[in-house]
Amino acid sequence: MSNEASAPPTALHWPPAARVNSLGGPLLVCDARSFPDWGGAGPDPHQDLDPAGDYVRAWTAVHPDDDDLDAATVRFGTERQHTALIWETDGEATAEIALPAHQDGPADTFLLMRSWIPRTWDAPRRRAARARPAEERPAGVLDLPTGRAVIAWAAVAASETRPAADTPTPDARHLALDTDGTSRIGAVLHLAPGTYRVTVGEHEGDRGRYLPAAEHDSPPSAFADNDWSCRWIRFARTGPSPVSTRGRGPA
Repeated sequence: MSNEASAPPTALHWPPAARVNSLGGPLLVCDARSFPDWGGAGPDPHQDLDPAGDYVRAWTAVHPDDDDLDAATVRFGTERQHTALIWETDGEATAEIALPAHQDGPADTFLLMRSWIPRTWDAPRRRAARARPAEERPAGVLDLPTGRAVIAWAAVAASETRPAADTPTPDARHLALDTDGTSRIGAVLHLAPGTYRVTVGEHEGDRGRYLPAAEHDSPPSAFADNDWSCRWIRFARTGPSPVSTRGRGPA
């Protein structure tokens, strides 16, 4: 067995406010300097969903003909000069963000996870955080040359977002993004600049996806970590980024 396959996972911390909401459809992850060029689900001249817009291309990337992917990359920008990683959350979701629990300096790994049970229950977080490399599948690489990663609902244009008023200052590891109608529609993470390997994983729980309404008042200790389903995407820095990105992004 390789050292990578047997290495214990990095201990992760789940900041309570670190999450991104999707109202249906995938999330994107890209470098913050590239994000201002993301157009979201913009309309065409007839006010219909633009089939050539960024959101449609993002959706198509993870839902190619007669197939469904967990994650894919898509090019965007006026000259398709930027790359975003698109992750399918499988319906309306809140993706929780995990960062290294004990690390001096900028984080060099992070994880996004969605489950279908109340966020007050830790079991899906433990399951995703403790997953070993053999349980995950490669999903590509993503360059984050500035060390600032934007995670956002792919349907929202960058121009519609703004920093949330109730999150830490921009020099913290996490800054939430809101829109006029929805809070936590995105986040900015402060990371070590570089190239990140991307892997995806999922767990099909023994009891399915949804906690029955009659059991909502049950203590979480009544259930095992493998009772409930979740899916996640992990980013781990592999080295310096070869990409130099120009432009401005969120602080």
